[in-house]
Amino acid sequence: MQYAVLMYSTSVPFFEEVRMDTVLRAEELVGFASFEEIAELPGFMPENPLTQKNYMQILGWYRLSEKRSCCVQRTSGTLCATPHNHGWVARLRDGSITILGSNCAKEKFGADSTVFRDIGLAQNIKKAREREKRIAQLVAEGARYEARLQDWIIQLKASYHGVDDFLRGVGERFRSRIEQMAKTGRADVVVEGEIVRRYEKRGRSKQEIRIIKHRLGSLAGLSAVDKSQFVTMVAEMEQIKSAFAELRGGMQIGRKEKAKLSTRLEQCESVLTRGRLLTEEAARFLANSALLYCFLTEDRSERARLARLAMKEAGVDGNKDQAKGWFADQENLIRAEIRAERIRIAR
Repeated sequence: MQYAVLMYSTSVPFFEEVRMDTVLRAEELVGFASFEEIAELPGFMPENPLTQKNYMQILGWYRLSEKRSCCVQRTSGTLCATPHNHGWVARLRDGSITILGSNCAKEKFGADSTVFRDIGLAQNIKKAREREKRIAQLVAEGARYEARLQDWIIQLKASYHGVDDFLRGVGERFRSRIEQMAKTGRADVVVEGEIVRRYEKRGRSKQEIRIIKHRLGSLAGLSAVDKSQFVTMVAEMEQIKSAFAELRGGMQIGRKEKAKLSTRLEQCESVLTRGRLLTEEAARFLANSALLYCFLTEDRSERARLARLAMKEAGVDGNKDQAKGWFADQENLIRAEIRAERIRIAR
């Protein structure tokens, strides 16, 4: 006899009807939260052997705090007896009921067995029920999620504008260098020092020049200079907001469209987390030392702007000319530290 079975597909998140030679019926499957619920079933017998020949159908699944022994019968005639917290409840052909561990059907009967096939169908149905419950909970809390999404959309836009305003305020050459560093993943700020050794040879003054590289520090949050990340993130959040509104609106929505909207809802927490991480990345970028930035551009105007910002960060007030003098002092300190006659921006 054939029955209509409600199967769940991972690509389509709602039940669809198919025909199959099995007595497994989705609407009858039950989830058991305690062993007492199983023991109270008419026909349940403890240590009741299950074989491929006497198996009839899966009744549901169990997830218990305590472990229960699997009742699959080995070829030797003994029971599997492996303890499991979760597994399956099955009816046998004589009408009695037993239990088997979560993965014992495949291990004992093989992937082509009826028992394993029915368990696969039951697992899909179980996942589908859990997903529909999860979606219903999300929809019920839709107003709260929509408010959170809107808050993060505002924060993401503000974060990028902060990064963009800073870069535009310094200049295009500096921006190009920063964007190149972000693409290559090279965050270190390095200068080259010219070390000169003077000596006498045959009455003549000689000198030997050696170039060394000196790392001043490392920049954080460079990925935040990529505008596309913010645009994509905001678009994802807007789509999820729309999905909440459509599913809450009570309009007639087709199965495929409902599946698509539900998938978006499930991405909500993940997108919110990624949005938070992106704003934190932007904050880290804006918190970098302006003194490090001074060694990334050879443009005098850009360097003067950055030097003034660095001087301000150091707690020193002053105009543009004073900033140039302050920055020259910082260069002198670096030269003295590495014993170089002059330093320059590393390529």
